[in-house]
Amino acid sequence: MVQKHAVVDGSNIATEGRSEPSLAQLNEAVASFDQDHAFSLITVIVDASFEHRIAKSERDAARDAIDNNTIITPPAGVIGRGDTFILEVANRVDAVVLSNDSFQEFHGTYDWLFDEGRLIGGKPVPGIGWIFVPRLPVRGPVSRKATRSSQKVDKVVEEVVEEVVEEVNAGPKPEQPKAARRGRKAAAEKKPEAKAARPAKKPAKKSGGGRRDDGNGAKTWNAFRRANPVGSSVRATVEKFSSHGAYARADGIEIYLPLRLMADPAPRRPRDAVSIGQTQNFTIDRYDVDRRGVDAGIIIPATLSGETAAAKKAAKKAPAKKAAPKKAAKKAPAKKAPAKKAPAKKAAPKKAAKKAPAKKAAPKKAARRRR
Repeated sequence: MVQKHAVVDGSNIATEGRSEPSLAQLNEAVASFDQDHAFSLITVIVDASFEHRIAKSERDAARDAIDNNTIITPPAGVIGRGDTFILEVANRVDAVVLSNDSFQEFHGTYDWLFDEGRLIGGKPVPGIGWIFVPRLPVRGPVSRKATRSSQKVDKVVEEVVEEVVEEVNAGPKPEQPKAARRGRKAAAEKKPEAKAARPAKKPAKKSGGGRRDDGNGAKTWNAFRRANPVGSSVRATVEKFSSHGAYARADGIEIYLPLRLMADPAPRRPRDAVSIGQTQNFTIDRYDVDRRGVDAGIIIPATLSGETAAAKKAAKKAPAKKAAPKKAAKKAPAKKAPAKKAPAKKAAPKKAAKKAPAKKAAPKKAARRRR
């Protein structure tokens, strides 16, 4: 089957497995890619600095290819370098993109990157040649930030469109007297003062050790929550660590893995329990409605509620009550101390026994006088 169009991220493919791009590697990859897939048209796009970063021996050939439009370079000063130009070309003609880049900063704009077959990766294998396989972009912090920004813009656009449609459907507003317009203007000027007088509300504290907003979309999060109730098992892939746990992803939803749910007792670091890229089953512990967050773990308390915490507190208090008899047992020997003083009282009779012979000496002296 002949596919219609492909756009090649030339700078990315020319640098695959190398520190600097190579025109020879790019030409070899494009020829092998065309042979494997038989596209009707292949457009190769490179960065504006491509010809200055390749080997000097290849620069003349690169300039000729650029002059002949065999290789395309984006306009000077384009935002996002060549990536923006590549994706816009592919978007216009529904083309397949050959690149090992994930284009994370564009996930909010070009969501078709996640469609099956729209992104293909390639890598040269020694002794075999180039191997091309379908791939999906890797999501990360940059991707989530771009997606959230795009969702906010879409929401604002939708609100503006709705307001315009309502105004058009309502028709022209009847003209009101100048006095009424002046009254509304005065009221509008007073409103900001009234709002400023109100004390700012402090944001409510969220549980989760200072965990940030997970950035899960409302529609996707609600569907995930219905399909995976608390206590159920879900298969997720660990994406990154944090100081207080780790983050995994399942069905497009970011899941928070706190340290307390990774092992019993809890590990000191998340890497002691899981590793980046690891895929395994995790048990849903709770849903944070305000933040659209999901907490899960490897080990889960028996009741998934406050009963476990109460049981632990009761277990800790039980040994404290049994400690009282031990203190009483230590004090018992102190009361028997008076028994040791008994021998001291018996010393008095001994002194008296020694004095007795001294009193008997008097009769002996009297006997001598009589003689």
